Amino acid sequence: MRQVVHHVPDSHLHAYARFKLALTEHEPTIKPYDEAKWAELPDTQTVSPEVSLTLLEALHQRWVALLRSLSPADYRRTFRHPDRGRVLTLDEVLGIYAWHGRHHVAHITALRQRQGW
Repeated sequence: MRQVVHHVPDSHLHAYARFKLALTEHEPTIKPYDEAKWAELPDTQTVSPEVSLTLLEALHQRWVALLRSLSPADYRRTFRHPDRGRVLTLDEVLGIYAWHGRHHVAHITALRQRQGW
């Protein structure tokens, strides 16, 4: 569960930066990262999950402010994802990350139910 709590802000930080790149550059190619290796780094092992929850809350405040400021044309802006081998619109990416957050909350909720926490 610790890895998931740390993973979500790591992932959403990347998404937020990718949005900003797409909004300020013409179809940038983003840099993928190895999520499994990030999960093995010392901060994931030693930092309290509450720190990542605070980071995620602050990040989402910034991201929502940015999203609310965008026009429909902005959501059609794109970036190239080399691992997916295609160009993604910000509208598509927003849907992916909305799902991503719910997906990992479901992992934690299911674990809590199984463990009786």
